[in-house]
Amino acid sequence: MARRKRNVKGSIYLLHFHRPLKHARHYTGWAKDVVARVREHQRGCEHSSRLMQAVIAAGIGFDVVRVWTGKTRIDERQMKKHGAGRRCPICTPEVTR
Repeated sequence: MARRKRNVKGSIYLLHFHRPLKHARHYTGWAKDVVARVREHQRGCEHSSRLMQAVIAAGIGFDVVRVWTGKTRIDERQMKKHGAGRRCPICTPEVTR
């Protein structure tokens, strides 16, 4: 398998689930084309993450609540370490960053 370049610029996006799936309430991802990637998640296709496949299979909807542009996969990993709930404007309405 070819190595992915981790310094390629794209966008990090935050999805908020309409209801939790077990403990999960959010999904943070990275994509060059957020619109196309979200469509893949909505279909629950095999290229989507396992969490998003499970969310779709459970009939749980979601909203794109934040998008950060000009970010790399390294930035995404850093964001994932610190929890999505505190960046979610639905869960934490005072969030503006």
